[in-house]
Amino acid sequence: MKINKLFVLALCGAAFFTSCSSDDNGSGTTPLGDYDNGVLVLNEGDMVSGSVTYISSDLATQEDDVFGTVNAGSGQSIGGYVQSIFFDGDKAYIISNGSNKITVVNRYTFQYIGTVSTGLAVPRYGVAYNGKAYVTNLNSFSTNTDDYVAVIDLATLTVGAPIAINDYADHIVEHNGKLYVANGSFGMGSKVTVVNTATNAITTTLDMGQSPNSLEVSGDVVYVLCGSATGDSKMVRITTIDDATTTGEGQDEEDTILSEVVFDTALDNAQNLDVEATRAYFTVGAKIYRIALNAVAVNDTPIIDTESTSPYIGYGFAVNNGRVYIAEGASDFVSNGKVYIYSTSGGDALATKTVGLGPNGFYFND
Repeated sequence: MKINKLFVLALCGAAFFTSCSSDDNGSGTTPLGDYDNGVLVLNEGDMVSGSVTYISSDLATQEDDVFGTVNAGSGQSIGGYVQSIFFDGDKAYIISNGSNKITVVNRYTFQYIGTVSTGLAVPRYGVAYNGKAYVTNLNSFSTNTDDYVAVIDLATLTVGAPIAINDYADHIVEHNGKLYVANGSFGMGSKVTVVNTATNAITTTLDMGQSPNSLEVSGDVVYVLCGSATGDSKMVRITTIDDATTTGEGQDEEDTILSEVVFDTALDNAQNLDVEATRAYFTVGAKIYRIALNAVAVNDTPIIDTESTSPYIGYGFAVNNGRVYIAEGASDFVSNGKVYIYSTSGGDALATKTVGLGPNGFYFND
């Protein structure tokens, strides 16, 4: 299980689920490798090792532990308590917060390329922009004031000076040369910090009033889902001043909260925001909901009810190409987990796949 997640569960006695961002590649009709035209399912694993499962777009083919298969005998592994993946071109960067490293592979062939093993302390999520990677680090569990963003040169895989966040540093997205860092972790924290990548300086900090647990960008708006076990959930829209456009890459225009939608109390502890087209999707326990990006209210009737009884339903979640993917960790978190795939149009169940231990994210090569 996630090393930091278990820590919080032990203290708080409540499960707060992470989400992962979906990435699309648009590789076309000619496969770029054995693992093109499909979805990569990240399996968190245990303290020693996690894994990646490949499921083809037609749902007919599945291969487990693709890294281990491709790189057998190399002496390399992706580490334990594997947290997330981010892409840059044809490369995939696999973050392990149990092993404090990032493993770099070709995203279509899974051939090993290199490893980042310095400058990381419980790394969580990353984005690539302009030749660099920006990776959030929770650092020590006793305080939230030592969290930071590691800055990595993608050409050399060397780590430069970190960006101190002085608050929780968890989910992260990039938009027009700026980083939006969720200062929320498992129900704690309440802000979003904005960093200018041209200077690596914090330009503003926005108070969400509730713990931000996932972010997505659509157009010139950053959508933030806030929710925890206490207090009403809500979706907050962040935009820039004036006409919601930027004046140029890396500029220091001030970001502001454009609006927010507060959810009904039945939707407390909403998690796992993902955006496709003009709609946002999220989970509350075993149920999946949908909201228009410009909505002023939320329908509390789910579009899908997985009817799962596992406390780890929604451990991973994504929406892509008209399909909803939701991961379920086994209740004992020792047995292999499952992935449920549904249609967004009618909520029809399309497939159920048994994958690895603790599936927690979906990343798309299609």
